[in-house]
Amino acid sequence: MSHILKKMQIAGGGKRRNEPKPPIYKPPVMGELQYGASYSYSEILDLISDGPIEGLCNRFGRVMEGIGMLQGIYLDDTPVAVTQGTEDIIETNPELVTDTLEVMPSRLSDAVGTGIKNCQLFFKALNQQKRRSSAGLITALRKGGTRGPILDGEVVTLPDVNMMMVRERTKSSKCSDRHPRDRGKRGIYYRAYIRKELEGAGSVAKTFYLNTNGNSRPEYGSNSNAVYRNATEPEGQIKSVGWMDNPTYNKNIGFPAGTASLTTKFAIGYGGDNMGFVSNDGRRLWHETEWFLARVANGFEGSGGGLTTALRTTNNNVCAMSTISRLYSDNSLEGASSIAELIDWDWSEKNAYQGALAQRALGRGGWFQANGTPLVMAPGGHSRNRMEQWMERSANTKAKSWTVIVKVDEDNPDLAGKSLIDADGELIHMFTYPYGLTHGWNLYFKMRNAGIRITDFTCPVVDKSGIATGKMYGFLLFSFRPSIRQDALKCSGDRWGIGTNFAISKEVKDLFSDLDCFKYSKEIVDVGDGNTFDIVNQKYNYTNVLAEFRAGTETQTPFDFFKAVFIDHKYAAPLFGPFSSKSGTEPQRIQQNEDMLTKSDVLKKGSADNYNLNVGGDGLPQLEGSDDEREGGDNVIRDYGSWAKNSLVRWDEMAIPVTHYIYNPNVRRCFITLNISSLSDTLIREVNDVGGADTENNDLKIGTKFPTVLNVRVETGRVGKDGSETPKYTHTYRIVALVEGATLIDIGNPDYKADRDKEYVVSLDSSRTNLAMPFRLPQAVTTKEVLLNAQGTQGIQADSIDQDSVEKRYIRVTKLSYETNSVLLSKEVSLDKVTEIIDVDLPYPFSSIVGTKLDSRAFGAIPARSFDCKLKKVKLPSNYFPQSALGQDRRYWSSKATFNSITNKQLKSVYHGDWDGTFHEELMWTDNPAWILYDLLVSQRYGMGSHIDKDTINIWQLYEIGRFCDAVDDSGYFEGVTDGRGGLEPRFSCNIVFEQGEKIYDAINTIAGIFRGRTFFANSEVNFVDDRPRSPINLFTNESVKDGQFFYANNRRDEQYNTIEVGFKDRFDNFAPKIEVVENEEDIRERGIFKKRIEGVGITSRAMARRVGQHQIFSKITENQTVAFTAGLETLLCQPGDLISIEDELKTNKSNFGKILAVNLEDETIRLSNTFVEADMTGRLTVFNPTGRNTLADMGDVVDINRERYQSFTITGSDAAPADMWASGHTSYTGSYGFSGYTEGYSGATRADTEDEERFEQYAMYTGAARVDSWDYPYIYFETGVTGWVFASGIGVGDLPDARSLYSGNFISQLTGMQALMDFGTGNIAVLDMGKADKRSDPATDPTKVAAFSGFDDSSFSPSMPTRGPWNPDVPAVLGPDQMSILNVTGAILSTPSQLEASGLNPYGSLASGFDKPELLPFVKLGSPAKFEIKDASPFIYKVVSMKEEAPNEYLVSATKYETGKFKLIEDNISIEHKSNTYSYQTAQTINGITYTTLDTPVLASVTTGIPDPVTQTFNITGRWGEVSNVTGYNVILTYPNGQTIDAATTYTGYSFTGLTQVGVFNYSVNSLGNKASSLTNGYFDSQYDTSGLFVVYDELLVWSTNFLNRITII
Repeated sequence: MSHILKKMQIAGGGKRRNEPKPPIYKPPVMGELQYGASYSYSEILDLISDGPIEGLCNRFGRVMEGIGMLQGIYLDDTPVAVTQGTEDIIETNPELVTDTLEVMPSRLSDAVGTGIKNCQLFFKALNQQKRRSSAGLITALRKGGTRGPILDGEVVTLPDVNMMMVRERTKSSKCSDRHPRDRGKRGIYYRAYIRKELEGAGSVAKTFYLNTNGNSRPEYGSNSNAVYRNATEPEGQIKSVGWMDNPTYNKNIGFPAGTASLTTKFAIGYGGDNMGFVSNDGRRLWHETEWFLARVANGFEGSGGGLTTALRTTNNNVCAMSTISRLYSDNSLEGASSIAELIDWDWSEKNAYQGALAQRALGRGGWFQANGTPLVMAPGGHSRNRMEQWMERSANTKAKSWTVIVKVDEDNPDLAGKSLIDADGELIHMFTYPYGLTHGWNLYFKMRNAGIRITDFTCPVVDKSGIATGKMYGFLLFSFRPSIRQDALKCSGDRWGIGTNFAISKEVKDLFSDLDCFKYSKEIVDVGDGNTFDIVNQKYNYTNVLAEFRAGTETQTPFDFFKAVFIDHKYAAPLFGPFSSKSGTEPQRIQQNEDMLTKSDVLKKGSADNYNLNVGGDGLPQLEGSDDEREGGDNVIRDYGSWAKNSLVRWDEMAIPVTHYIYNPNVRRCFITLNISSLSDTLIREVNDVGGADTENNDLKIGTKFPTVLNVRVETGRVGKDGSETPKYTHTYRIVALVEGATLIDIGNPDYKADRDKEYVVSLDSSRTNLAMPFRLPQAVTTKEVLLNAQGTQGIQADSIDQDSVEKRYIRVTKLSYETNSVLLSKEVSLDKVTEIIDVDLPYPFSSIVGTKLDSRAFGAIPARSFDCKLKKVKLPSNYFPQSALGQDRRYWSSKATFNSITNKQLKSVYHGDWDGTFHEELMWTDNPAWILYDLLVSQRYGMGSHIDKDTINIWQLYEIGRFCDAVDDSGYFEGVTDGRGGLEPRFSCNIVFEQGEKIYDAINTIAGIFRGRTFFANSEVNFVDDRPRSPINLFTNESVKDGQFFYANNRRDEQYNTIEVGFKDRFDNFAPKIEVVENEEDIRERGIFKKRIEGVGITSRAMARRVGQHQIFSKITENQTVAFTAGLETLLCQPGDLISIEDELKTNKSNFGKILAVNLEDETIRLSNTFVEADMTGRLTVFNPTGRNTLADMGDVVDINRERYQSFTITGSDAAPADMWASGHTSYTGSYGFSGYTEGYSGATRADTEDEERFEQYAMYTGAARVDSWDYPYIYFETGVTGWVFASGIGVGDLPDARSLYSGNFISQLTGMQALMDFGTGNIAVLDMGKADKRSDPATDPTKVAAFSGFDDSSFSPSMPTRGPWNPDVPAVLGPDQMSILNVTGAILSTPSQLEASGLNPYGSLASGFDKPELLPFVKLGSPAKFEIKDASPFIYKVVSMKEEAPNEYLVSATKYETGKFKLIEDNISIEHKSNTYSYQTAQTINGITYTTLDTPVLASVTTGIPDPVTQTFNITGRWGEVSNVTGYNVILTYPNGQTIDAATTYTGYSFTGLTQVGVFNYSVNSLGNKASSLTNGYFDSQYDTSGLFVVYDELLVWSTNFLNRITII
């Protein structure tokens, strides 16, 4: 066939042709491929973890969203996007804008009465709602002066504030006497009266009014009428709900006429279209709230006049979004209603800058379409309607959300005179930002991170030069999601409905309360339609990367870009068009004239006619052939395709298409890739003025290559059973281009996301203009169907699908352009591949997945992917808040100096108040191993949840372990341990991935091992123990164990490792695997190296790895002894992990223990069975006082106690009036107070014992700071006898020395009904009058002694809301109660037989009298063990490892040695060896008339390094100790890091070693020097050495230009 032979190489065709030029294409942006090219992509779905997870994070550990998540995706260990900024963001300079501003930020007015101030006051008022009713509940508010009952269904959401509550009946047959009584009806409750009360001097009071159905409800304007409630009202009657600062707004007449101060400047509403509850009759709550908000926003403009009916029905601008829309219409083209009006405009009157500013403001609200034109309004519509339409459309109100509108004040002098124009004459992009009183500029970012969306609807007024006049119009719109909680409605155990609570979260409350002003400033970020914020200044290490992430929730949506599988079928098959032997017919080509390169004349269907052949209605050429006859420049017509007529056979040939058959029934779409290797034509005559006479270089010469046209057809269809093919869809395409090298072209590739059409590929099918649309295939038909169930449901049996069971389908590609033998024209094309598309629209529930799509031009091979993530989200305690509003983890600080510089302790607060045993409703991320362990125990999908009752898990033990892991203090504030890089981190953290099918038991043990703990089952509870410091809870002596024997064992010598290699993954270096080597240098010098390698599971910092290694060495060398013994039932008071004290006289050669024989409470004496030896023992007596251990049920009872407390607060007293009452009554009551315990209240008190009174079972007592004027400590406590809070001086009166005595009080709260401390803060205070029945001064007879009291500083309360859970003394009772009491003997100890006989006692044992804690004597048990402390000897403390019953009432106990101070020593980077137990047998003895005695050991008080000498580069180490009697001097020894020692003698109680240059581990020791025989009667032996233990001097700490002091205090 002739047209096939064109592939042959023809020799002798003239000079060698030049190599084809490679095609040049613009690099594609992912999802927007430049047509004319085809590229290969790899699509990878990586399963990260079981979900849900927190998300991908940057290198600072902050979770990123949107394009920012590329900072957490690593390709070949390099992040796709670069993380910028600083790690510690809370204390960075908040002035984020001013450094880059060309226009300084202008403060918009925040005076009293403005919208900004009213907004601030509203949210501050929410913080005071807890005072208005029990626990701030809506149902407990008063209506008509009567306090409402606290109804089931309303949940205590504090510190969030309930705003609305809805009771919905779901079962009509249950509890029919409860409201609402009808199914489909709902009881509704609104917090109607909201008032910001005075808080002190200079504070402002402000009332806010409920608005329902568009009308203000001023009748709800007092504490006595503070709630809107209707138990039976249908939900449809409340179409909109909100609160505003105007009491007289009416939807029909708008705002009241009058001054601007009467207009509404602030409003908040809840609801929107398609929101709220839908009843059976289709009515919805709050579905018109956006209309209410629109009217409010609309009415903001103008000067305060009302919206009369007349104004609303005209186009008067007063009633519109008036000023801004007028500023736009008066200064833009859209202001013209006709072309004639446009022509008649006086352009000198137009202000282009003003029009642009107004358009920008309106555009942020979505008033303009994508092309910038205004939205088309309905006939007769005006801007009020437009505002309502925008509010209805806006994403801010579509979602279930609160919406806040805050008006800016019209007059803002800070704006006046400032230019809004840059150097190029363009408007600077400006934005109105919320600015915080404490957060500053960061308030804007904190709001964003808290989920608060902000839309700027403000517009300044400028002159024609772009200079601000000082006028500003508009408002800011904020929206945020509610905190929604539900509770079942029950009676007698039957559930009949549900209560839904809509609250505003504490975080949102606090942010709005911090609002100080608005600032008009240069935009920090780009703001798009719908207020979408983009990350700016993002830097990337890769291009052409697309990523998509799913967190792994149960209901997550499928991927947007990864919901199809592409299967390539490679062909590389040439496409041959038809060939015609008929003379005089030509192939289609472009006419050689001045329009030959004009796109409209050669590309577009219908208008493209610059061809040599006529084009039909289908866009294809008519009467096309294969001869190429054309006229040259000499006007001679030549046939350029007949050069081989005589040598080649010519006949008509049909086109030879390439057909691909589809067998897989799951394939529904496909696309093709063409490979055009040559597409060109050649000029045979010169053509001038191509493109028009005005075009430069437009003359083309003979031989110039120029584009030509190629037509192809794509057909899809079905193959019948008989093999016949039936077409279904047919599409034709025209390609016009100049191609001189292999070029791949995709047609139908869905990855093409551009809005524009392909420039050089044109679809000739008018119904198919989108070239990115894949080719549809006919629906698959199978010949095999089987019944899958008895109900007749039919489906395809999975293993029966094969090529013969499915009717095949096909896609065929045909080259329609005729082939030719012309030497001028080339149209060579092949089908490179066909790509089948299988739609896999799968959500992958509970799977966190990252999809990445990579461009083959940027990657030679698929790179290794890794991800920086915060993984599994788990249940966390409800008072646990490790994350700040900005995503900063309060437990990780890159700089300890930054952490120490923070004065606001709330920024360090990780645990807020007491824990009541509940958990956050939403899962949250944590790396705290305690709560990861809890998740493994309760999860029913991958944990033990199906086998363990979660109520049997001792969560209180886990809670204390979790706090220890987080390294917080007793109040929950983060303290941290060093991270080895100058920062702080938690003590234990867990960063681990189980990827090898870990058994759940092994996983549990692995997590527990991270905090050096264990999990065990005892007493029908799942218990936990860790290795943290605590006090011993039990005492065992030779008298209390079987046969009086303890059995000891030590680790083998080769098991006493002194070198540990700890493997870890360094989070500071992209989690690269590293090794930290920890050594005990002193032990290495003594025994040599004994090394062990361990893999630090979950460890991601060098410092934690070092701590783990130090623990290992410490346990192997210092805690290298185990003990076993058998004892009786007293062992059952212990459990694994508890510490016990052992006194073994066989080890100490001293019998310092015995049993309690008698206790005399009157004489305050204890009779003991052992003899007290003054030379060997101290007067420190330890008694065993078994108290038992609380169970989980006991802790549940503690949780249920009706009580509440704050940790601390401040009393100012400034608002107690008259002023002289407080002053004369004792100003010492002002100041800070702290919680000091609970006092008994009303037994069995419920939350609402009576209609008007809330009682508590226990009341918190608060102690003030120490005072002058002979006061002790003032108290505030609740006196149940007179029902009031009492200010007590702490000074007893007469025979009543109790500080908490009513007789020591000075003031008492008036009977206000509510008894919470905060209710007292809004009540009255009276001078205490003991002569009155109620102990209060009578205001009628002595009004100067009764006054309103509001002396609490609200901002000082910590936490901000009271907590009700167990506090610290409650928790140890379940963890391991302290059952040993220490009594210091203050009187005499009789121990000799003569002393005992003289007291009338039997001459054995001893009698101790006088104790520092006599109140403990009644609890000392007779027969229980006791011991006296041995002088100069450390106690023997062991940790219980296991307990086993050997015989009835006999239990074998195994324990290991324990050093109680090791955490402190290890975490301070000081390794102090345990003080040796030295039991001197060299007692005082007389030889030849001289009594020899061993001197006391001097006690080191401190060891310090001095100021380094910058000249000699040396430093010194100085030790100081206490003085010892009868010494002749002291010997001092300093051990160097290399093991060498130097010593010196001195008579002083301090000595300094100077000229030191080595750094490393030192040891400082001192002893007392005796004289052996200093007189004729006494001689003294040298004492034992007191040693500092090992301490480290680091090279980096010896900065010679600064002072360095490292103080070590030996306790």
